[in-house]
Amino acid sequence: MTALASDSSLETDTTTAHKASPDGFNLAALTALTVGERVIDPDLIPWVPYIEGVDVKPLRLNRKTGIWVNLTRVVGGGVVGRHYHGSSVVGYVLEGSWYYRERDWVARAGMMIWEPPGDIHTLVTNPEGTTTLFLMEGPLFYLNDDDHVIGFDDVLSFTKMYRDYCEANGIEALDLDY
Repeated sequence: MTALASDSSLETDTTTAHKASPDGFNLAALTALTVGERVIDPDLIPWVPYIEGVDVKPLRLNRKTGIWVNLTRVVGGGVVGRHYHGSSVVGYVLEGSWYYRERDWVARAGMMIWEPPGDIHTLVTNPEGTTTLFLMEGPLFYLNDDDHVIGFDDVLSFTKMYRDYCEANGIEALDLDY
């Protein structure tokens, strides 16, 4: 344990504990290691066609960590085929609603969804469609009815898809690798 310099109530063996800096946490040194924040304006990023009835707007594509964050827009009655993720996923519904064909709940605007890695599901939208913010890490695997992998996506394939779309449409791709 690192004892704070101003807390004399802690009885710590100072021969083995690290002494804290005058500011208690040595924030100056930590700040020097911190990467600057990013402010991403989604209006500057195009909706990229993904599969029929589904467009994505990437907001973060970190190739070092495998984290990818995107807005996903699905038209009413649209389907994102049967799949699972190699890591957990967090979703926040901004508009509309959707559900997993294999479950008995509906995700509506304002709701957050967490799914564990390996959970097999098929995303289906209600008639109004949906726009959802998804935070993912690692791959997404598409499956056939026999649970054989028939396709996949990850931060690298999404990065390529985004850059290719921008290039083909004369749009300057933003650096989303952070």
